[in-house]
Amino acid sequence: MIASEQANTGPEVLVDDHRFMLRGTDFSPDCVTLAYHVRGATRRPYLSTLVGPSGRNMLECAPPDHAHHLGLWWGHGDVNGVDFYLELEREDMDHGRVEHVAFDEIVDDDPWFGFDETLEWRDPDGVTLIDERRILLAHYADEHWYTVDLDSTYSARIDLKFGDTKESVMPGLRVAEVLTTNGGGTMVNSEGGSGEQECFGKPAGWIDRCGDRRGVWHKAYTEGIAVFDHPANPHPATWFARDYGPLSPFPGHHFLGGGSLAAGESMRLRHRILVHEGGAAEADVAGQYARYIEESAVVGEEA
Repeated sequence: MIASEQANTGPEVLVDDHRFMLRGTDFSPDCVTLAYHVRGATRRPYLSTLVGPSGRNMLECAPPDHAHHLGLWWGHGDVNGVDFYLELEREDMDHGRVEHVAFDEIVDDDPWFGFDETLEWRDPDGVTLIDERRILLAHYADEHWYTVDLDSTYSARIDLKFGDTKESVMPGLRVAEVLTTNGGGTMVNSEGGSGEQECFGKPAGWIDRCGDRRGVWHKAYTEGIAVFDHPANPHPATWFARDYGPLSPFPGHHFLGGGSLAAGESMRLRHRILVHEGGAAEADVAGQYARYIEESAVVGEEA
């Protein structure tokens, strides 16, 4: 990725010791459009804000029922017996932390914005178990939709065992209440499934959640957020998708029966977030996913 030195006419990029933020787009001219937090009271960095066409956040962060549902976040509940998932203290397992080390590169090249980041997954003694390279790249291509590509490479410092636990998302997100099935929204997947019964624990290329809401400027909107699975990810992609809001395309190793990674080995996971106006059919989520697959084939697996 190459950060442009030319004058930027798109969102304003704001970076400090605590966060990466974008302010001002066609979606949200006067508000923070995207906010990624790297240091604070939580045990891990997370994406708190993705603004939709309505000018409102598409994410719930953090809901009172689950303190660890940090908008869009990464974590695993059992890495060599260390919890890198929950926020609240637990008696049966020690807590680790996912620590931000540095933003290695900032991308500010309208309509592309994002960063490359180095992180370390450290146990309670401060020993690093995993080195992570995380990339976030937002593309504000259209006034009716935008994408956010997520790309994480996890490299083992020592031999690792990932427990078979549902307390894991790599990544996961919690959608705003109005987008949940319980809140009156819809959830559909690429295989024609709808709702928790047909989407939870099922393989799919993508899942879309959308709902109706009043915009910041009083206009009524239908808007949605879809998550795409990259074809090179471990397959089949089995989804954790619940009616009350959580969604993960790779819920740790829960549906794979656990897993392991030898010292020096790496695991790479890639996904695309699509924020859009209208329902899944109107926004052509299926067509957007097909283009994502085509782009992945053109770029190649080593990109």
